[in-house]
Amino acid sequence: MDVTSLKGKKIAAAVSGGVDSMVMLDMLLKQGISPAVINFEHGIRGEESTSDSAFVADRAKELGLDCRVIALDAPGYAARNGKGIEEAARELRYREFDRILAAGEADLIALAHHADDNAETVLMRIIRGTGIKGLCGITDRPGYIHPLIDMTRSEIEEYALKNGIEYRTDSTNADDAYTRNFIRLRLIPAIKERFPGFERRVARLSEAAKEVEDLTDSLKTAPVQVKGGLLLPNEAFLQHIAVVKKSIGDAVKQLGITRDMEAANFRDVIKLYDGEVGKKLSLPFGIEARREWEGVSFMRPILEKALEMPFEIAGKYDFFGTVYEFSAIKGIEKGCFDAAKIPCGAVVRLPKKGDRFRRYKGKDKALGDYYTDVKYPTRLREMTPVLAAGDRVLLIMGGEVSDELKVDQNSEHIYVCKVGV
Repeated sequence: MDVTSLKGKKIAAAVSGGVDSMVMLDMLLKQGISPAVINFEHGIRGEESTSDSAFVADRAKELGLDCRVIALDAPGYAARNGKGIEEAARELRYREFDRILAAGEADLIALAHHADDNAETVLMRIIRGTGIKGLCGITDRPGYIHPLIDMTRSEIEEYALKNGIEYRTDSTNADDAYTRNFIRLRLIPAIKERFPGFERRVARLSEAAKEVEDLTDSLKTAPVQVKGGLLLPNEAFLQHIAVVKKSIGDAVKQLGITRDMEAANFRDVIKLYDGEVGKKLSLPFGIEARREWEGVSFMRPILEKALEMPFEIAGKYDFFGTVYEFSAIKGIEKGCFDAAKIPCGAVVRLPKKGDRFRRYKGKDKALGDYYTDVKYPTRLREMTPVLAAGDRVLLIMGGEVSDELKVDQNSEHIYVCKVGV
């Protein structure tokens, strides 16, 4: 374990009391690193769990280390969110880790994952169906380090024996009803019996996968920030398919989705790109992808479809963080309209199915057909409010004015729609 890069850093070590984390703590101390200790009591094993937490707290006190025991309600969180206990406990832990890092209470979180854990993780991902990134296994990332990742479980246990390190054994580790435990207790021993050194071979696979992942990462196209989401430009889809998938995955992650999409989702997005402008598809986690003239956009679902407000010439209208308001002007300029021609009962709202629009000196047609004619970005169509009376769109806020509101020689109340943030 090389701790050269850790000197001068505030380290917080996640210590469960098991052999892995107790060995990690000992090794950090022997190399001059005195971490703060974090222990989680997940509310799963009752008195055994609280006893393990007390063991960790006592040991930290003996070593002169700060220790924080954090109580989590993993069963309750799992029930409320329809998750398994393992997944729920992990999410709660990492939520707390992220809070600690964001608050500046630690620069790095040290986790006691080792080579066997990596092999279990890779095998579990293969069983569930994974791509290159999944084969990378357990890797360091900003804020998180894994000092024992090159050691096997047997090496860690041998170290504990030689150095007289006390530790606790979690009884749930023997329950193969949990997916990871089933892989650890049933599958991997059978594989290792026939193929000794399995963990090291998986580690080499993970290293090779990381190299490929780094290469595609360096070639990917960055998405562009647009109103309501992100746009992956056309050029992103002209590269090798592995790089295209990387660009798509990165765009989705930037919308806050931390879990990987399935292979079929990537194929669907690529098929969408090859299709007609205006087509869209629903992706997992509430993301909507649309084919645009400029590429493919990725949006979160629009939650303000029902929003509708009475028209007031002095009003301000906030849609998705963009503010629209009306200003009186003297003379004629682009986008101006005769406010006196706005009928009573007009409203400011988002577009609806059946809306119609007649541009200045143009024909009456469906609003969607007008948008197609002028190549208005599809990602903005449902997010840009309109001034409407019934199904007649009088004004596209910040855009074109209908023939019904045109300014003429008798117009005395001339306004424009201003757009700001």
